Amino acid sequence: MAKLRDAFSLSRRGARESAPSSPSPATMLLSQFLLLAHQPWRARADVSLKRAKRLARGLGLHHIFHEVKTFVETENDALLEALFTQARTFLEREHEETSLTSESLQVIAALQKRLRVKSHVLHQLPCTPATSVRRADVIRQYATAESRILCLGDDDFVSIALAWILPNEITVLDLDPEILSLIEATAVKRQLRIRCRQVDLRRPLPDDLKDSYDIVVTDPIYAVPEMLVFLSAAYACLRKAPTSYLFTGCSRALAGRSWATIEAWAEAHHLVPCAFLPGFNAYPKTKRLQLLLNVAERLLLRSSLSRACVRLPYLYSDYLILRFREESREPTPHRDTPKLIKEANDAHHPPCGATLSSDAHRS
Repeated sequence: MAKLRDAFSLSRRGARESAPSSPSPATMLLSQFLLLAHQPWRARADVSLKRAKRLARGLGLHHIFHEVKTFVETENDALLEALFTQARTFLEREHEETSLTSESLQVIAALQKRLRVKSHVLHQLPCTPATSVRRADVIRQYATAESRILCLGDDDFVSIALAWILPNEITVLDLDPEILSLIEATAVKRQLRIRCRQVDLRRPLPDDLKDSYDIVVTDPIYAVPEMLVFLSAAYACLRKAPTSYLFTGCSRALAGRSWATIEAWAEAHHLVPCAFLPGFNAYPKTKRLQLLLNVAERLLLRSSLSRACVRLPYLYSDYLILRFREESREPTPHRDTPKLIKEANDAHHPPCGATLSSDAHRS
């Protein structure tokens, strides 16, 4: 994974804040928190998680809040691993530059401020503007001048970041008319090549979208059943050619043993990994999500260490890049590393296709 982070050093573009001479109290707490991974604390936390799940089911909260539903349905080992992964990622990126220095970052930040996030109805959780721009920089490496690009859901406004640096026309599909309206208005004002369509993935896709795009970008809900709904729709839109790529957010830690379901789905659809970027995406926590996390921490773990982790300003997730392959390979068992991650680590060579220059497109 270290090689992948080096290969995608462009995701760390821009100036960085200088690291302080001594770690902050919060950093020291998180570092101490990580040392608990193999101590009796995990056993006590497991008991607390089981008690909390019984309480949530008894009150029917998993029928009201999709975050609680994900919590109840996720294995305890995966929940704990996700908690430790969040802490590790934050410590790695604590001093990463977050100032809005580029015009595209400022435009996306302004759009996100205007968007009324519908976390309960549409499960929206926009990533940071810097994450959107980093995604576009990575996607650009896989695009050619002829690539047709689709954003399947775009509360992150990745389409804006892509159209800013690529001459290709970008198509956006989303259920939320507010998102589509914001993108369309920005495209007109900034003269960006973006087309928007309102589509509900719970219904059959229009035929003209199927097998039509060389690059499909999505960031689904990370609960595996809902994630497969988005991935299946993305695959349906993907042109079945060796130069076609599917980009998706995911959480290896949160998926736990269910990650094997994602691997099996990818293999069955002749999709092979090009890259797996751990902790690539950052999401500011919504007030509603932070409230749920605070309540859970007070009822469950009740320690200053876990509180420091729960109160991190961001949630982090991974980024997975899949390429269509006409003939699937025989599976290569590996005891320690999940197959998608192992193959992605082995496939850190440059992608097929030319890389377009942003300087040639924007003046």
